[in-house]
Amino acid sequence: MSTVKKRRLVAIVDDEKAVSQAIGRLVTSAGFESETFSSAEEFLRSCRERRPDCLDLDLRLPGMSGIELQQQVATDHCRIPIVFVSAHDDPSSRRQALQSGAFAFLGKPFNDEALLEAIHSVIESGTLE
Repeated sequence: MSTVKKRRLVAIVDDEKAVSQAIGRLVTSAGFESETFSSAEEFLRSCRERRPDCLDLDLRLPGMSGIELQQQVATDHCRIPIVFVSAHDDPSSRRQALQSGAFAFLGKPFNDEALLEAIHSVIESGTLE
């Protein structure tokens, strides 16, 4: 009798479809399950069904921003570790995201290994519970 191990879910919120698909393929190739969303609102509607183990989040999104989504998730007492990946890597945004509890902040273009390392670290660190 074998035990089936549930794959960890990485939710990807990025309005650039090519970027979210590329990140989705990357995390899937590393053994994670991935689900992509084009907006914060789309993610919020869906996360009630299954809470992701890690949230890969863009900073600038149509409608609610990545920082606003981060604040909403914290307000809802939903402890989802966040890794920001953004082309808008200014010191103020980076500082705000990290001080608000983001696990990591990577600028675009990002290094695949750095992103996977951040995701592995957040999932393996046990900060999910």
